[in-house]
Amino acid sequence: MDWSTLSVWGDIAKANAAAHAGKVAFVNAGKSAGTAVTFAQANDRMNRLNNALAGFGLAKGDRVAILSRNRPEYIEAYGVAKSGMIAVPLNWRLSPRELLDLLQDSRPSLVLAEPEFTSIVDRLRAELDGVRHFVTFGPAKAGWLAYEAVLAGAPGEEPQADVAPDDIMCLMYTSGTTGAPKGAMLTHGALIRNCRAAIEKLLELGPEDVALAVMPLFHVGGMWYHLYPSYARGCTTAILAEFEPRSVLAALQDHRVTNVHLVPTMIHSLIDQPGVREFDLGRLRVIYYAGSSIPADLLRRAIARFGRSGFLQSYGTTEAGIVTALMPEEHERAIRDPAHEGLLSSCGRPLGRNEIQIRDDHGRAVAPGSASLPRIVLPSTSITPSSVMPAFSPSVIVTSSVIGFLVSSILNEPRSSTCPFIVCTYLSSVIVTTTSMPDPAMSWPFVEVMSQDPCMAVMTALGFGAWVRGVCDATATPVSAAASAKV
Repeated sequence: MDWSTLSVWGDIAKANAAAHAGKVAFVNAGKSAGTAVTFAQANDRMNRLNNALAGFGLAKGDRVAILSRNRPEYIEAYGVAKSGMIAVPLNWRLSPRELLDLLQDSRPSLVLAEPEFTSIVDRLRAELDGVRHFVTFGPAKAGWLAYEAVLAGAPGEEPQADVAPDDIMCLMYTSGTTGAPKGAMLTHGALIRNCRAAIEKLLELGPEDVALAVMPLFHVGGMWYHLYPSYARGCTTAILAEFEPRSVLAALQDHRVTNVHLVPTMIHSLIDQPGVREFDLGRLRVIYYAGSSIPADLLRRAIARFGRSGFLQSYGTTEAGIVTALMPEEHERAIRDPAHEGLLSSCGRPLGRNEIQIRDDHGRAVAPGSASLPRIVLPSTSITPSSVMPAFSPSVIVTSSVIGFLVSSILNEPRSSTCPFIVCTYLSSVIVTTTSMPDPAMSWPFVEVMSQDPCMAVMTALGFGAWVRGVCDATATPVSAAASAKV
């Protein structure tokens, strides 16, 4: 791949349409199995969607909300980025009240919804100021246009728009574990840098690979850590609407999948599925998991079942992308030698050129094996842009280019010099501000620190502060101002 020519979503869509025109990009592996879209068709359909929305009066900067389970059209909807519009994927598991909060916060001009969810949106319409158009992936109905009809009525020419790498491509909401969900503003350029790291350093993808997308596409892991890199590399991706163990096993076999992204609980469900050994999974090369560490016993069972498949873990955030990785060879070492089993409790090393600094409450760097209590893991700010768009409400997350870093509410246990891996645990309760001011000098009382990692002691802390400093992003470009911040 010539990365020098790929700076925005549209570059990747056009390049793949030319290089892999007749190759299947996405295939529905679920109940509508057989529905397939080639790379050329995907690009054409994205163009038609962009041109149709331009006909509706939407333009660069307008938001398009997506409420749907996984399906090929979901990726096409992300393709509104070709015109500089901003995709807003929504968690379909949220309650109507929670969805309303996100819709009012993001202020979309158009909502795209799966037929099952149109009734929920209808109940919220009276409170959705600014939403001018409603489109369903199913047949047309009262108040809803049919997606396929919208595409059919629009030309397939490339949309004419001035889209730059620093433009926002996606507004992706965090899970809200430390407060209300916040919209992380993800730019074209930063997502492509994250994508390149995933292709070259993490998944080691080639165009012959076949991915299975079962993690939700409203989540950064399912979309930006896995499906987007597969799409960008010219791989075929089989798509499942949601996780169901037997459907996953059947898709892995039937589509000759080489890599899949899961969480450990999913892996556990797969190996406990009756008849699991009936499925031919001989092509499966990588099982990529995230969300938590994996118990050694579960890993041994999974290795026994999946044979030659390598296991790969990453840690990242919605705002920062992929930060660290525990590679297959490190999983193998942990299983072979009990002395290295503790590796499985870590989230690995910084990926590629990412840099992480850990500092104590006096601003001093914490060395491996230090007795000082490290407070914060500081990943790079490779995704979130520098300022809030005026059209967004104050709760949208802010990371300032003046500050130059992203603070994560994560604690780290420093490893010894012979085990330079990172062990993280989330702060279980943090008071979070919703101010839009990019002020680095706010002090948030950390109410309690509860370890989810057996290698880390449970701690309680009230009112402590930690000084941290900025680092580099995934491209190894130094931040312009490595300021300090008290959090």
